[in-house]
Amino acid sequence: MAQLPWQNTAPITVAASPLVSPWIEAVGFSVVVPFFAFAGGTSTHSIEGSFDGTRADADFGYAAPTSGTPFTVLSPYFRWKTVQTVADATKSKVVLRPRP
Repeated sequence: MAQLPWQNTAPITVAASPLVSPWIEAVGFSVVVPFFAFAGGTSTHSIEGSFDGTRADADFGYAAPTSGTPFTVLSPYFRWKTVQTVADATKSKVVLRPRP
């Protein structure tokens, strides 16, 4: 399990896609603010929820994240996911910060 803040700064290639963070246990906070900047190719970002921290649970759906816009943590665990398609990214930066 990971703790917040979590970050990635390495550009994502199509071959290495998807970028998936470790499961993050939502203890001590209920809101997360994602900040991200991507350039090159096509990147699709999502937040996945989990009841047990081992697999995504479709019952915990999150809206697509927007950089700088807080989201409420709905599940005991969550993770970041970016799928890179069409071409390699030249910039792939993301940081997830807790907001108590």
